[in-house]
Amino acid sequence: MKLKKYQDRELKIKRRNFMLLLFLCVIGIGLFVYQSFARFQDKATFRIINGKLKLSGGKGDIEFVFYNGDQKVDDLPLNDSGILYISSKCTNGAKVKWDSENWAPTVYNLEKTKTSCELYFGDEEDRACLFYPEGAACKYYKAGETAELLYDDTKDKNLRYVGATPNNYVYFNCEDGVEASDETCETWRIIGVMNNIEDEDGNMGSHLKMIRDKFEKNYSWDSSHSSINNGYGVNEWSQTAIEKVLNNEYLNRTSGSNRCYKNYGDTIEACPNWASIGIRESSRNMISSVKWNTGTMPVAYSTSLITAKYMYEAERSNHHGKEWCQASGESECNDDVARTTTWTGKVGLMYPSDYGYAVGGNVRDTCLGKTMNSYNGYNCMTNDWLYDKNNYQWAMTPVPRSSDADRVFYVVYNGDVSYNHASTAYAVRPVVYLAPSVKIKDGNGEVGDPFVLEYSEN
Repeated sequence: MKLKKYQDRELKIKRRNFMLLLFLCVIGIGLFVYQSFARFQDKATFRIINGKLKLSGGKGDIEFVFYNGDQKVDDLPLNDSGILYISSKCTNGAKVKWDSENWAPTVYNLEKTKTSCELYFGDEEDRACLFYPEGAACKYYKAGETAELLYDDTKDKNLRYVGATPNNYVYFNCEDGVEASDETCETWRIIGVMNNIEDEDGNMGSHLKMIRDKFEKNYSWDSSHSSINNGYGVNEWSQTAIEKVLNNEYLNRTSGSNRCYKNYGDTIEACPNWASIGIRESSRNMISSVKWNTGTMPVAYSTSLITAKYMYEAERSNHHGKEWCQASGESECNDDVARTTTWTGKVGLMYPSDYGYAVGGNVRDTCLGKTMNSYNGYNCMTNDWLYDKNNYQWAMTPVPRSSDADRVFYVVYNGDVSYNHASTAYAVRPVVYLAPSVKIKDGNGEVGDPFVLEYSEN
């Protein structure tokens, strides 16, 4: 038999232990809930309403605000037909990359508490109007055979100008501080609104992509000493001769030491006076430095594969232009240049897929089902505004072959897409992505009334 005072002591101990256990349980549940809602957490994924969020490095509080069109909504819009991701912005330097296929964001650089991210969604009209003046943009978006702006069938659903004569002209590289006009500006053309583009800071979003309407001369994509790939150049964009010129002298409007080439064996061609025709400062500030895709086909070149959609995916692959030749020992494959499949910079060239997807009119569906080496048939090229009957035009994409590593895609003056040695002299038309803060403020995009751009640093 225990004394009452000992019984009371045991009862107090049991009560104290019970309260301690209850307290620990409450703390544990609280921590679980706290972690589940991503407060100071670093798990790979967690539920975000009706989607998933993936974090890539860092930890911190995060709050999401959703917009469908111009309306704030409580939940992440469902991946229904007609609903598209448009853009995002976050506080505290956090970045969002949107995965349209899995309908989920990845947040980068989440390092601070009380971070807020706004995600914007909408329909095709909302995205068509993204860069245009409010109330005026959507007249340029029309469905059907007369459309000037149409979405492509890629996973990124880019909005592209299509057809023989779309109204996509824009003033660019204008004299600083003067009104835009034919006398004070160059004329460029908008390829389209390109989505899921990553800039040099890791921001993912939509950008206007533009191409210069004309260029002065034909140049080699690259050239090399006769002992390297038989003098035919190297099909690696990050090291190519024309990339160096475009992103140094041309971009910065200066004369420099980079050389222009016109043939094999390092045959030099006189460069234009970049100091007088290069990009002026005000326009230079409008250009985003972004990650360009420089991949290519996963197999040795085959004409039966090069549809616009196939090439779009190939350009974004991890395959390069030397992959099939590097083990063969061929003389046109003896360079020691490391190959890459992405490149970050400001000035590039069009992709084969840009040319392929620019076709419009009543032949669009037919042409997109054909390989681009047959675009001279079916009236494809005459319904494609990127076609130029007077010029061969370089593209940015290398060609994989088992016998050489110096071939690059280009658009033939007859409308087909083909390939040739990098040292061949063809037309070079600069291509740029504009900063997301660049908007169209005026103009109709017509030959006599090009779009006028405005740029805000905020």
